[in-house]
Amino acid sequence: MKIVFLFLLILLPLKLLANGQVVEIYDTQEIIADIYDSNKMKTGDKIIIVSRRANRAIAFGSVKKIDMEVSPHVALIAIEEIIDNNMIMVKDLVYPVDYELMKAQNIPGFASLSLQGDHDIPAKFKELAYFGVFTSEGHTLDAQEFLISPFQLQYGLTDDFGVKMVNALWLDGYANAGVKYRAMRNKYAKISLNTLGAYKIQSNDYIWQTGGVITLPQNAKFQNHFMVNIILDPQFEDAHATKGLGKVFQNSDIRSITEYITNDWNRILYGPTYNVELQKLGGTASYMWIWTNFHVSLGIATQDFTNLSFGSNGYYYVYDFFWRF
Repeated sequence: MKIVFLFLLILLPLKLLANGQVVEIYDTQEIIADIYDSNKMKTGDKIIIVSRRANRAIAFGSVKKIDMEVSPHVALIAIEEIIDNNMIMVKDLVYPVDYELMKAQNIPGFASLSLQGDHDIPAKFKELAYFGVFTSEGHTLDAQEFLISPFQLQYGLTDDFGVKMVNALWLDGYANAGVKYRAMRNKYAKISLNTLGAYKIQSNDYIWQTGGVITLPQNAKFQNHFMVNIILDPQFEDAHATKGLGKVFQNSDIRSITEYITNDWNRILYGPTYNVELQKLGGTASYMWIWTNFHVSLGIATQDFTNLSFGSNGYYYVYDFFWRF
């Protein structure tokens, strides 16, 4: 009797904390679940399925529809990814995706599980707002969120709109400011636009940069980013800043970056870069370690794949580190 009571005591909190449980395996891509609290789950929400027996995350998906006419409410859930080839069983538990659950269950990194909009969520669980000094801009920060690196400073005014400045331009005497705007974000694509202006009073020189990034999720682990970076410098020949900043402030280019999310939420970034002015094809490959809020990126880059030397005109290493909080 004591053993039975103890067993029930262990299982009861799991069911109380869960927002539902699997009641039917509809097919390999859909399940039906009872939902205990419809206020915590609505159509389109991400969910995680936790094995009742093993007490670990085994799959994630999204809510396709909820029948509110019955009690408990019944949800049709589309399975988006099975973690480590686990099998979903009837009575497995259903939870809405949130940071506390991801931390407690040690959820592996998946692009479609990236969180946003909550200032308390650590940066490692969010989509990248910055791909590193050579690679390019990313998407917007959350509201009241900072990104600080040796090369630039960003601040999110809202979830869709932020401001930034390039530190290296200030050191070269250029007053500068820029903005970032998220034009679209859904499960099919993400689009962010950015622009920055810089002016140097002493030489009456100005620089204007604009661009954007389109992100297309490829599958649960990979995302493709397509970036355009356009720079207008009317006094290019005499502009010391544009020449001296090198890898910090690139010439106009088009980039394609593939992002792979590791199980521990670090990032592998690689892809080609086409320099419009030099008409050369280069590229970059880097690894980004992400702790709670601190990022470190290390890799190799080139503006010309055909130049096999190691140096500023050939291949060179790139590094960056920044805080996002």
